Amino acid sequence: MDDRTLIYKIQRGQKELLNEIAEKYYDDIYRFCCYLTGQREDSYDLAQETFLKFIRYVEHYRYRNLKGYLLTIARNVCMDYLRQEKSGFLTVLAGEPEEDSVCRGAKEESRDEISELVERQFFWEELRKLSQNQREALILYYYSGMKIREIAAITGVSISTVKSRLRQGMEKMKKSMEENDK
Repeated sequence: MDDRTLIYKIQRGQKELLNEIAEKYYDDIYRFCCYLTGQREDSYDLAQETFLKFIRYVEHYRYRNLKGYLLTIARNVCMDYLRQEKSGFLTVLAGEPEEDSVCRGAKEESRDEISELVERQFFWEELRKLSQNQREALILYYYSGMKIREIAAITGVSISTVKSRLRQGMEKMKKSMEENDK
């Protein structure tokens, strides 16, 4: 069943279908929260809170892009979480980084997977050096597979601003990686 049909039926009283939406999008929302906060354990709670907020307001939802809508809620939940932490986004990310595999749930790695993890760890260290806005744009674009116009809607900025953040973020990462190769 597609998202539009699910929402239509949920809004007509079939609340048990909310489970299908949660099953379909939970992993994406969890990973997004994990990437934004850098906190694996707290991201479970943040993903849950995202779905609770969605459930609370599902009657007011007007179908456009359900995944984008859920990511918008998740972003707001994560930003509230980071504000409450008082240490802020950059301080959380400046701490000991969790491996990307933790957010993906990987357990045992082969030699190729270990090599890939080293590359990912380096990537995440470089990503942590970017501004919050650039980092968020890159995560939404490359890891969540969102389109630029969807990112603009989620973050509340113009399409040109998203393009600029993506371009500047990638340029900074490329420059930093080139410096590390020297």
